[in-house]
Amino acid sequence: MSAVPSKQTPDMPSAETVEERFHRLEATWLAEVGYASSSTALRSHPAFQEIVGLGEAVVPLMLRDLEERPRLWVWALPRITGADPVPESDRGNIAKMSAAWLRWGREHGYRW
Repeated sequence: MSAVPSKQTPDMPSAETVEERFHRLEATWLAEVGYASSSTALRSHPAFQEIVGLGEAVVPLMLRDLEERPRLWVWALPRITGADPVPESDRGNIAKMSAAWLRWGREHGYRW
């Protein structure tokens, strides 16, 4: 007797790509805390932490988002890259912080 079932099981859905996971987590994060004014609440959310945990693979995705409009990825990028290209005078200004990260990305060969 065979221990393997004779009935075929349906194919498992393909694994989520890094980009799909990034966008799913981003949607969760924004839906749950996107309205918050506390940067601590935004940065401590589990979805944000999971995005940061995706590491270097999401840097081009974040830079692409920053190019479309200033975003809060300026808080995740230093944690992922270890870099901090934002001048002290621009801290707190999301538009200027985004521009600094875009310059940094180009200087470091990122394509998005």
